[in-house]
Amino acid sequence: MHDATPGTRTVELLIRPADLLAIGLVLAFGVGLRLLYFSGLGLGDDVLLRLDIAALVRTGRPNISPTVYRFSWWLPSTLIARWLGLGEAGLITPILLFDAAGIVVVYLVAKTLWDRTAGILAALLVVATPLDFAWSTMLTTDVVLSVFAALTLLFATRALEEVDPTWQRRDWLFAAICLWLAYHAKLSALFLLPVIVCICWAERDRLTGTVGTFIVATAVLLGGTFVVTYILSGDPLFAYHLEMKLQGLTGVDAKGHPATLPHILLFGKWLFWPIWTGSFLFSFYPHVLVLLVLLGFFFGVRPRAVPVWWFVFMFLGMTFNVQRSEGMWVAGFRNVRHAHVFVYPIALLVTGYLVAWSARHRPSATAVAVALIAVGLWQSITTARLTHVTFGDMRHAVQFLATLPPKPVYSDSQLGIWLGFAGMDEKGWTIQALVRPTPEERRETLATVKTGYLVTGGGREPYYGCTSCIPRADEVPADRWTLLKEFPDPVPPSSLRPEPLRIWERNDLP
Repeated sequence: MHDATPGTRTVELLIRPADLLAIGLVLAFGVGLRLLYFSGLGLGDDVLLRLDIAALVRTGRPNISPTVYRFSWWLPSTLIARWLGLGEAGLITPILLFDAAGIVVVYLVAKTLWDRTAGILAALLVVATPLDFAWSTMLTTDVVLSVFAALTLLFATRALEEVDPTWQRRDWLFAAICLWLAYHAKLSALFLLPVIVCICWAERDRLTGTVGTFIVATAVLLGGTFVVTYILSGDPLFAYHLEMKLQGLTGVDAKGHPATLPHILLFGKWLFWPIWTGSFLFSFYPHVLVLLVLLGFFFGVRPRAVPVWWFVFMFLGMTFNVQRSEGMWVAGFRNVRHAHVFVYPIALLVTGYLVAWSARHRPSATAVAVALIAVGLWQSITTARLTHVTFGDMRHAVQFLATLPPKPVYSDSQLGIWLGFAGMDEKGWTIQALVRPTPEERRETLATVKTGYLVTGGGREPYYGCTSCIPRADEVPADRWTLLKEFPDPVPPSSLRPEPLRIWERNDLP
């Protein structure tokens, strides 16, 4: 670092022409693969999130829902939905754009901490992380939090790297704004505050009074949020209390969510073990990272503070997300997509250790990096293919039905949600959900139907959906229903998708 005259940058510009080429190639590769294994709408919360965006598009006013404070997500999503509609193009495009932005920001963080080569490696590791790869084309609002968290720490890091006070203040201001936007993506952004404290302590020899800009700006922005929330609702923590209430984590309903040890440790389990679908959400990055940490102790390699504290406090905050309610400890929800906040810091931690390893023996470090990316892509495609196929089943069924005269559609309620996604409910289409729990009872119901279509087989939401609720072909009374179409099987049968997608019509026999 060297002295500088006021107004002169003392760290490298965020993006130079060489960066544009490097990150452009990484994005073309990463986004291209994501689109090839596009999933789309189909997650359990999608219908609620779509209702929130639909209200904003049609009335200009937000619904009073757990997402009401999350304007970092719904503002750009509303703008794009007004242009592309309330279908998959309008709702998934914002998430994919945020995901691509996240890859760029991770590149910039790694470049700031190390160099351009490290930036490329970190970006490729994110590209090949199954949780990021597969959920980038689903309605995953957690990606928005991750991006603004990364931007917060990027600007905080650059503020500590700067010598010129003017640019230090600007970077601290940008960090505060991004932290505020992260908070308005998800409340768990507050876990970033101790991250920044620890980073500043680790780099205290570079810390100057300009950090006051961050402190004041953060206080004003978050304080303003709490004041406005209080004026509008009478409760400065309205967003938090509403979210807890609607999730059933307060009152009598809270007794159904006890904070048991297996539930608390679920995020840690997802780091190292496959989930129930057989997918490793983070590939084998955490396993290799543990090995690298052990080797780092032996060789005296110390990781940079930013990814360490970023991961530590996000992991602790998410893991110990428990509340006291009704005289007991209640655990907050653990949805698979909530773990996305670990994707960027893990990629940066692996990158940092491989950079240090490369300084000692470049060929072996390069071989490990290539192997990690290759295995990550294998796991990513395996993970994404699941929702690519099952969500595609629902999409294909509805698209085929749209070519037919409207009649009642008999199937499970999950398919009914997709009628709404396609806007067919507004054209008179209705779903007659077969809620009977056993095949025998569903067969009895189908025998009494006078007119309509029937959808059997195919897949549904594989993570929290109901596979046993899907009607099967062997439940269809052959003398009363005619097979209209059987779709080719894109994957072998499995417990999550046991048979092909078929569409039937009630025939004219008495």
